[in-house]
Amino acid sequence: MRVSKEALTLSVVVRRVRTGATPFGWELLRAGAPAPVKVSTERFYSMEAAYQVGQTHLVDLIKKRPRPSAPMV
Repeated sequence: MRVSKEALTLSVVVRRVRTGATPFGWELLRAGAPAPVKVSTERFYSMEAAYQVGQTHLVDLIKKRPRPSAPMV
């Protein structure tokens, strides 16, 4: 699978967003953007669990983006 330049600007960030048994959430960020592309509403018990779900959402987002068509020769 070829990775687009846009996909390379996206990343998953895990943050502690509250206290308690499930304090972690993830965000999808685009380099240089003032706001996240997507933020989890679900909370997770560990940073690893939040990261894994965030990665899944990142892959889904990249797959849904339209790809530029190849030039006709």
